Amino acid sequence: MNINRKYIIIFGTLVLLLVIIIGGITYYKKNKQKSDQPLTDKMMEIAESVSESCISSELENPYRVCCAIEGGIKKGFLYDCSSQRYFEPKQHIYIVFDASRFDISYDPYFLRLYSDLNYEGNKFILYETDTLDRKEIFLMKVLGTVPQETESFILLKASVYPNNEFDGKDEQVILYREAKIFKE
Repeated sequence: MNINRKYIIIFGTLVLLLVIIIGGITYYKKNKQKSDQPLTDKMMEIAESVSESCISSELENPYRVCCAIEGGIKKGFLYDCSSQRYFEPKQHIYIVFDASRFDISYDPYFLRLYSDLNYEGNKFILYETDTLDRKEIFLMKVLGTVPQETESFILLKASVYPNNEFDGKDEQVILYREAKIFKE
């Protein structure tokens, strides 16, 4: 009887210890979720506002380059990388361009945008507009991914022409921005 009593006390102590450990773990997990959630939500709100303002806010310069964050909690959000000279291969880039902010000698004019960014499998982007008025605010959004085959690439080249023939002798380059690939 003495031995059974000893085992019952040990067994009871172990069960009590197990209940305390499980309760502690459950309490810790619940409190951790509560404390992490507001911080995560705030970070997402900040990232979303930065992302949205990168593309949609007024341009201080004639163009803005926005880069997408590739990993982590802010994956897919955009930040202003206009001053950046090096880009990672396959990095997603968005360029907002306002032709009315440049000194253009033709009125009206035709605009041609060119970029080496890859877009939906194409190796470059080329866009040609219809007739534009020199004072007309014309925001263009160019998006694509950084190529990986070269060491440097044309981020954006904007040219204007007096007519829709896009003859090289009449070309007025208003923006030429080249960038380099960051290689490890």
